[in-house]
Amino acid sequence: MVGRLKNTSVALSSTDLTTIYTCPVKFTAIIREIFLTNVDGSAAVDATLKYTDTSASATFSLISTKSIAADDYLRIEDAKIILEAGDILAQAGAANDLEVTVFVEEFLRPQG
Repeated sequence: MVGRLKNTSVALSSTDLTTIYTCPVKFTAIIREIFLTNVDGSAAVDATLKYTDTSASATFSLISTKSIAADDYLRIEDAKIILEAGDILAQAGAANDLEVTVFVEEFLRPQG
C-alpha cells in the first residue's frame, strides 16, 4: 500500500490544548517524526503532547510537561504513532513560545 506524505505545523497562540493534526476520514495515518521547538530566546517552555482515540472517546498523554530549553527543540524520531480516521494529535505549552511540526504518512483504507 502506497502512502501519501505530508507535514503540518502549528504555533501555539494560547496555553490551551491545540490540535496539530486530525486523521482524515477513510485514512489511517502514521506519525513518523515530531519536532517541538521553543522559539523563546530567553526562557525554557514546558510542552505537552497528547492524542485522542475518538473510537474510545479517550485522550492519552505522549509527553507531559517536558521542559525544552530556550531556542532548543525536542525531536521525536521514528515515532510510529498510528492514528485512525478522526483521531487527533494535540499539544499545549506556553503561548507564543512553542511550535510543533509533524511529518505524517497517510494510507487510504480500502472499502469493505
